[in-house]
Amino acid sequence: MRRLTIFMTVAALMATALSGCSTSNQKVQEQAATTAATTAAETTVEKTDAADIVSTSETEEYGVKPRKITDRKIKLGLIPITMNTAYTMTINGAKKQIAENGDQIELIVQAPSSNASSITEQGNIMETMLQQGVDAIVLSTESDESMLPYLREAAKANVPVFLFNMTEINEQNVYYVSSIGYDQENAGYEIGKWVHDNLGAEPQKIAVLEGYAGIVNTKRMDGFQSAIAGNSNLKIVASQTADWTREKGQSVTESILTSNPDITILYGPYDEMVLGGLTVIKERKLLDQVAVIGYGCTKDGVAAIEAGDMQATIDVGEYGTGFDIVNAVTDFCINGREVEKVINRPSAVYDKNNLDELDRVIFE
Repeated sequence: MRRLTIFMTVAALMATALSGCSTSNQKVQEQAATTAATTAAETTVEKTDAADIVSTSETEEYGVKPRKITDRKIKLGLIPITMNTAYTMTINGAKKQIAENGDQIELIVQAPSSNASSITEQGNIMETMLQQGVDAIVLSTESDESMLPYLREAAKANVPVFLFNMTEINEQNVYYVSSIGYDQENAGYEIGKWVHDNLGAEPQKIAVLEGYAGIVNTKRMDGFQSAIAGNSNLKIVASQTADWTREKGQSVTESILTSNPDITILYGPYDEMVLGGLTVIKERKLLDQVAVIGYGCTKDGVAAIEAGDMQATIDVGEYGTGFDIVNAVTDFCINGREVEKVINRPSAVYDKNNLDELDRVIFE
């Protein structure tokens, strides 16, 4: 346990080094990381080379290999970054697939209490789950490298770890079995291409509600900006952080409209933020002026499209990711089969023209 604490200090330092471009935590986490760095400077620890941590020779030593557990239900621990609409959809998909596969898996879900402390709390949750004897762990985290000490401990305990909804991964990391989800940058590109194809023929002033600064927001925004970059009609005139939440999306949109009353497109890389912005647009009677574009295909986002208040969103398969998680764990832990290192679902943009093609089972 003491050794694991030391490893976690090293992980905190690694997370700090990556925080400028590869986390989506709140700013308070940056302060926590600074404190961790100060503490680490006062503590003498054995240096750990990241290349050593992911060396393939240790895979044989720790034996993270397919197994066949058929005499009982397996215990699967699922650890999201936080609890929100997107993760709830994935969990619901997992529960549905467990039932359809014959109820061979007991799903145990535990999330950090705050997105600001996700890395530290996720490590503690993982440790507890290992002590409780789970057979496998499914983890969505800011960075697989920031969690290396705990991934390694799971490997030592012969407990396979599957990642999901990851933005950036090291495919050479031998301490996780598979990364399951979708390509977030490509999804950003696809929704940006919809804007280009459907609204780009006329000059547009785009306001953006961004998530926390970090890799999730960066990837989604990089894709969106790449899709509109060649169209001189599409100009981003305002961009502010709305913290991934509806409440902040509302207040930020009020601020943006005060400074830029002539915006014609409101975009955010998550439905919840733009739904908050939509409230302001409706209050100001600007629906005829501003096209609202989301990301995530949430139930409320789809309802807003049906009502004619929102123009488009993109389904990134978060419900289906739950199915993929259960199938991968079943193959690896029950059927004794190897699984792909990366399992990605395709994304699909929905608007009023094809909304009837959306399978509403994702909202169950």
